[in-house]
Amino acid sequence: MTVRHHPEEDLLLAYAAGRLDPAITLIVATHLSFCAQCRALATLGDKIGGTLLEDLPPVALAEDALARTMSRLGQPQAVISPAPPEDGTPPPLRAYLGRSLADVRWRRMGPRLAYAMLYRRGPLAMRLLRGASGSDVGRHTHRGAEFTLVLQGGYSDETGSYGPGDFQTAAADLTHNPVADPGEDCINLAVTIGGLRFPSPVQTLVARLLGF
Repeated sequence: MTVRHHPEEDLLLAYAAGRLDPAITLIVATHLSFCAQCRALATLGDKIGGTLLEDLPPVALAEDALARTMSRLGQPQAVISPAPPEDGTPPPLRAYLGRSLADVRWRRMGPRLAYAMLYRRGPLAMRLLRGASGSDVGRHTHRGAEFTLVLQGGYSDETGSYGPGDFQTAAADLTHNPVADPGEDCINLAVTIGGLRFPSPVQTLVARLLGF
């Protein structure tokens, strides 16, 4: 398996520095399970950060530091782990789900598409998406950035083709219509910041009713 599409270096370095939202942290860590190249870069960033920390003087914790730490319990957590196991569920995602992908409970949104909501905080949402061979969600843009990681199968859109381990960053101004590849179902992990924009009012209404 060859990973062809990767997160931008700035995103990997922000991951190593611990500066990402928990959902984006999880999707990056899950990509690292597939990609030795990005694991190496993230590890390098972590080592550089550790070296810089050693040179900093001690700083007193804020009074609400413990409360803020406790509030993060239950949010997506991620650890770099190489190689998905035989069932295809990457270790960081399995740790968050508490189960394998085979045991996910899907919500239907038509005969060929399904999703599972994993996390939502304000405009940011994280979902699993599943599409049968040849299915598509419709041509759309975004209200904010969208990060997509292929877990199984693959899809193609105006920017290229994506297979297991590939990571796509879609800016708000990108107009595209991902179509699932022939063969097995396409399963993706996606993080969106803001909803999707469709040219059809009916599609937009349905997307809002489904939480997209």
